[in-house]
Amino acid sequence: MSTSEFVYLNGEYSSKETTSLSILDRGFLFGDGVYELIPIYNKKIFYVEDHLKRLRSSLEQINISPLLLDTLNLIKIINKIIKINDYNDHYIYIHISRGVQQKRNHVYSDDCKPTVLVMGENYKPFSRSDIVKGKKAICEEDYRWLKSNIKSTSLLANVLIKNKANNSNSYEALLLRDGLLTEGSASNVFIVKGGVIKTPKLSNKLLPGITRKFLADLISLHNLDYAECDISKDELFDADEIFCSSSTNPVVPITQLDDKTISDSAGVISMDLYNHTQDYIRKNFK
Repeated sequence: MSTSEFVYLNGEYSSKETTSLSILDRGFLFGDGVYELIPIYNKKIFYVEDHLKRLRSSLEQINISPLLLDTLNLIKIINKIIKINDYNDHYIYIHISRGVQQKRNHVYSDDCKPTVLVMGENYKPFSRSDIVKGKKAICEEDYRWLKSNIKSTSLLANVLIKNKANNSNSYEALLLRDGLLTEGSASNVFIVKGGVIKTPKLSNKLLPGITRKFLADLISLHNLDYAECDISKDELFDADEIFCSSSTNPVVPITQLDDKTISDSAGVISMDLYNHTQDYIRKNFK
């Protein structure tokens, strides 16, 4: 890999260290933008059409024309970023803000030209031994905005909640709104009870995770019992197994929630699903 990674910004490829944004960009001033995080396995883009479909939906919901994506050819840009940086297993961020506006104003101008940034980030997924051991989590009230289905760059609430978990030596914070599970601060959440895998049904209160969809596809492929439904706090704490899903780690078993031990190690169904994800990636991204 080159000593200096290259990123894409508004039509140009340049060094990550030297690329800069305007201080008048609404993404910086207001968090006025959306993003995607896409895994790369063996130089191949994972579930790319699903990621771009969600990005299109996020743009529509914040009133940025998704026609932008038709002119950009993001797949071509991502593949060039992979090639010039010699990425193998990596992660690609796409950030799109509403753009630069000369006057700082809550009311945005219709002639703002969106800012488009594409860059790589290297995360090391948990080892198998980490997965078998499982992770700790805490429960927190979900005080985020009520359009959490938009993958917005406005992540302050998520940041504060995730750091509270980190300061408690926990991997994640599982969020409850009106007594019902929504998701984690940076993940979707599943439970297992009586052999049935359950996850909260999609709504404006949680992100339609692409890894969540990937797991649902695998669950269907392997004929596992599955339900998308409301999950109460009592049901969460009474679960036989709990696991989180995200782009960086598709299945992360939660073996302790607050002061309660859920299990001594990762549950059987969680491990089966983890193995299915690894098998799928090995077989389809050779």
